[in-house]
Amino acid sequence: ARCGSSQTPRCFCVWIVFCAAAMACVPGFSLNCERKNFSSPYMSEQNYVRFRAIWALIFVVHGLYDQYTSIFIDEPSQSIWYYFYLTHQSRLVQSLGQLTEWMCARSFFKGEIPLAWISKTTMFCFVVGQPISLLVAVGYWLMVWSDLEDGKLDVTYYTVYNHGINGLLLFISFMISRMPYSCSNGGWVILAGILYLGFSLMQFLFRWGSFEPCEGYEDQRDCPIYEQFDWHKPLRTALFALIAVAIGFVVILLYSGLAALRNCCTSGQTASGEVAELQKEDMEDIHNVTEPLNKPDKAAATAWPLRVSREV
Repeated sequence: ARCGSSQTPRCFCVWIVFCAAAMACVPGFSLNCERKNFSSPYMSEQNYVRFRAIWALIFVVHGLYDQYTSIFIDEPSQSIWYYFYLTHQSRLVQSLGQLTEWMCARSFFKGEIPLAWISKTTMFCFVVGQPISLLVAVGYWLMVWSDLEDGKLDVTYYTVYNHGINGLLLFISFMISRMPYSCSNGGWVILAGILYLGFSLMQFLFRWGSFEPCEGYEDQRDCPIYEQFDWHKPLRTALFALIAVAIGFVVILLYSGLAALRNCCTSGQTASGEVAELQKEDMEDIHNVTEPLNKPDKAAATAWPLRVSREV
């Protein structure tokens, strides 16, 4: 039966295609740090450095201000628990990635080679920060949607920024850059997810709890970070953990597809500044080749009158 007919539901066909793609995608841990990764097909190297500086400034300033107001002004009792949440951990990764990506682009523009740990950190933050921003945004709004409908949640600018605007900025950065994304480096996303699950388990075992009371537990030390990952209910939490790992494979395929689409649309396209630089290098090469041909041979010029005088 053909795909879409009553005998073969369309969702089943989509599942088969996804399974085939997932089987072909074996997540790896590559961190490719070639120079071309830190450039854009839409702008010159100098303008790209400026773009990276603006993006780094946006992320760093927003991150520092949110940490200061959340910990010292709005909820001083939050303290170290501020960093327990995936939203804030992911934003730290995103801010670090934007800062180091600017440093790498600046170094290459100046003709220098960035330190290996800086370029590796940039690639790691890019590979992990991009899909995590999407998962954080989608997951957050799904979890609080009922509270929004009941009017129990106040939406502020930072609520929207942390769960939407920063993801949009990262997506813009992704689409105008040449940073690679494929199954070969998607393993870092799965590893990051497993580490966070391990962190939530440690939070349960050591009873780190929460900075505020939670429903269902009298002692705050028993409160989970997220209700979905409450290890007091191991079977349900294990199910959510498996779903989270499966979603990790989905976002790896999604961003690999977006990278392939981006590269396909920009193949053969070169920024105007790069074209000028290439033309300059070509002219220098032509000049170096033709200069010896047009240059008079001084030895031959001086030897000819001597030969004539001897013959006379």
